[in-house]
Amino acid sequence: MKKIIFSIVLIIFTTACTTTIPVKVRKPAELNIGSARTIAVMEFDFLGSWDFSAGDKNSDNLKQAIVNAIAKKKDRKPLQPKAAYPGIYVSNELVAKLVQNGYYTVIERSKINDVLKEQSLTLSGLVDEEQAVEIGNMIGAQALITGSGSYSVKDEGEWETYTEKKKNKDGKKVKVKKKRYNITRHVSAQITFRIIDVNTGSVVASKTNKASNKSRLWKYRSSGKDETSAAAGLKDWKPIVEGLVSKILDKTVKQIAPHTVTQKREIEEGESKKMKSALEYAKRDLWEEAKAIWKKVLASKESEKEDRIAATYNMGLYFEIFGFFDDAENFYEEAYKLSDDSKYLDARARVKKRRKEVEKLRLQEEE
Repeated sequence: MKKIIFSIVLIIFTTACTTTIPVKVRKPAELNIGSARTIAVMEFDFLGSWDFSAGDKNSDNLKQAIVNAIAKKKDRKPLQPKAAYPGIYVSNELVAKLVQNGYYTVIERSKINDVLKEQSLTLSGLVDEEQAVEIGNMIGAQALITGSGSYSVKDEGEWETYTEKKKNKDGKKVKVKKKRYNITRHVSAQITFRIIDVNTGSVVASKTNKASNKSRLWKYRSSGKDETSAAAGLKDWKPIVEGLVSKILDKTVKQIAPHTVTQKREIEEGESKKMKSALEYAKRDLWEEAKAIWKKVLASKESEKEDRIAATYNMGLYFEIFGFFDDAENFYEEAYKLSDDSKYLDARARVKKRRKEVEKLRLQEEE
């Protein structure tokens, strides 16, 4: 028992010596697409499939209940599952995300449409390489992004028997068996994109990305006394598809463009008032003020060993964040020598990896 208490105290003490802060890190594109900086996004092919039978024995009842529920939400307009979420939504969303990223000059959709209309062309989906060169030259693009994809909506229904406590005539609580109908909505999506270099007509990058709502299915489950009442409570399929498409396209942008992400970094708190003060500066992104304090701690012969180790590590963190990797590695190595704690070697290894990322990023942004 004493060992357990000691371990808990040790964990609390160790955790109290460090805290995490958000740090913005510039990342290179995962895929190399060459020197193209002006791009055009063609309209994607994006088809849907809906399955309301879901293996239920009373699948006809379930299907009719869900169709009726969707029809009510859509003002009873005829359903066209395959075209209910057209590819133009996908390509427009990708354009918006690329513009927000800022790395590429993205040709306006209206200009593409005008040129295609003028040439009596209606193209979408996976444009072939020869067409890409022709279209790219007409609209002034260095590269074209084409693509296709699909989404699937599948509703699974089943009866469930459960117990509920109720008071009987005598006022005693008794267990009563009840039945309810549960429907779970499964949604998935996938998008394949290709980037075609207009100068060479070759495909310089291609990738298929997928997403689904399976990790949080409990959010998309509805229950009722029968199929109709359960279907009425189902979450609308379209916002789910929109969320998945957005997730996929966020990943797509990171694959083809340099981008900034927020990561967490551990920072040492130290023991002294000076170290606590430096931490407050760092947490507010006032790094120069924090650095000045850490330097004073390291320069003072009166500084405790714990503060000296913490300040040494934090100096390494400062230099890592601002891209001075040689200095960062030296401070992390010194922190390891002072403490014999391997986590400082892990920090040094992280810097080596970051150095390679930055070199890749430099080559991409200078092309």
